[in-house]
Amino acid sequence: MKHLKSLSNFLFTAAMVMLYIGCNQKPKQLVDLILYNGNIYTCDTAFNTVSAVAIQGGDIVAVGDDKHILKGFEGKKYIDLNQKPTYPGFIDAHSHFYGYGNDLQELDLKPSTSFSDMIDLTVAFAQKAQPNFIVGRGWNEENWVVKGTINKTRLDILFPNIPVFLQRVDGHAALCNQAALDLANIDINTFIEGGRIEKIGPFLTGLLVDKAAERVMQYLPEPSLEQKVNALIDAQNACYEAGLTTVTDAGLDQDIIVLMDSLLRSEALSIQLYVMSNPDTNALNALIGNKALMQNQKLGFHSVKLYADGSLGSRGALLKVPYCDDTTQIGLMQHPIAFYESIVDYCFKNNLQVNTHCIGDSANKLLLNIYGARLKGENDLRWRIEHAQVVDPENFSLFSQYAVIPSIQPTHATSDASMAQKRLCDHSTMNGAYAYKSLLEETGLVAFGTDFPVESIDPIATFFSAVKRRTKTGEVFKPEEAINPKNALLAMTKWAAYACRLDDKIGSIEVGKLANFTVLSEDMMTAYDRGRISNIMTISDGNIVFSNGTISLNAEKP
Repeated sequence: MKHLKSLSNFLFTAAMVMLYIGCNQKPKQLVDLILYNGNIYTCDTAFNTVSAVAIQGGDIVAVGDDKHILKGFEGKKYIDLNQKPTYPGFIDAHSHFYGYGNDLQELDLKPSTSFSDMIDLTVAFAQKAQPNFIVGRGWNEENWVVKGTINKTRLDILFPNIPVFLQRVDGHAALCNQAALDLANIDINTFIEGGRIEKIGPFLTGLLVDKAAERVMQYLPEPSLEQKVNALIDAQNACYEAGLTTVTDAGLDQDIIVLMDSLLRSEALSIQLYVMSNPDTNALNALIGNKALMQNQKLGFHSVKLYADGSLGSRGALLKVPYCDDTTQIGLMQHPIAFYESIVDYCFKNNLQVNTHCIGDSANKLLLNIYGARLKGENDLRWRIEHAQVVDPENFSLFSQYAVIPSIQPTHATSDASMAQKRLCDHSTMNGAYAYKSLLEETGLVAFGTDFPVESIDPIATFFSAVKRRTKTGEVFKPEEAINPKNALLAMTKWAAYACRLDDKIGSIEVGKLANFTVLSEDMMTAYDRGRISNIMTISDGNIVFSNGTISLNAEKP
């Protein structure tokens, strides 16, 4: 009996202890979604990896291991990541989002393999679409199997009355037929500052560079509102499929920025956008005065896009010395110096970010010095040089001296390699060309973009171009300028967010930030090359916006 009483007392005490623990155990917090069983790169300051994340209302509310998250949180839905590598949603710090979507509605010339093939594609498009003005983009003579002579003769014969405007892949040159030249009042005697009109003797070839091509662009038919909306939605869908959750549009007119604002508010668009306005001070004043637009959390607008020069492929990049393959050319400055000084002053006074397209070493030095006259060293305005493609090594220090961010596109290095060596050959200019690691070491951070549609929209290709520097032909171009995987990932997440003034919301997987994630089939941090890696899921604000079905959302608790 004594033993039975002792056992009874023990059981009673144990029951009371369990009851006490149960009564005092903190109840699980209910959340919208739990990701677990993952290999998640947080890209936080310590560069931690975790396995689980809890999400509520589109925000990250907890980060940790499976045991911690599943014990402390109850999800309405769950995603078993099945150990798939997961990253902060990829950010494209420099692209042409609207232009990409608009190009999807027009003639795509990227597949052309020769000049003749480009003409055939144009004819096929015209027969199908029956347009009143033929607009195409994407040709690149450097990729043609048969180079040929680029001129308008065949276009004049085939389209004597319909204007034709065929833009080079870089957007800085175009081939036009005579009907298009006539429309823009361009003849053998026309001079356009900041542009070049190619001629052979007394004849126009139809090839226009930079400001000369822009003269014709003024006469392109204005897309309808429906076409503009479709372009933006198509671009968004392509970004989500590629694993992009935030995209920068580098250079937009006021009407497109206002349209983006409207579509985001109506939720016809959902992607996080960071936009750069074209440098029209009247438009800038109107945008700054639009309080609703300025407060739109999905539309980051704080910046202006300038062009200092053209492209290397079109020989419009402003160099300190003539081009090796055409010593009559040194490049084209797009505006007088006074223009840049005026816009930079305006932006400084209005706390706007300045982002300037600079390809050539002369253009980079010029704009860095103009920046420096205003910034005077330490600052947090986050002004950027876009591309920083050819920089004199003597001018690297200007980036750190004035706290200027190099905004670079690594796929330019791997796609331009052959062309760049022709344009720059072996003179000293090549030493500072595509010098991404050198710029990173100088500044402490760089921001990655793709520049799509100039390059592929694929952020995974961006990563491998930075890390491996391998061209399509297998050449490793300037391997000493390769960036290690950790820094490459930061450049398309945390550092890109910083460069876009969005680092308080995105760029890393931390409590309080937006629940943006990119899930890949294999870990690009340890993979040898692009290979079989693909995006399998994109999550934006806690919502699945793309999935290939490899992993799925479910309501069952693990």
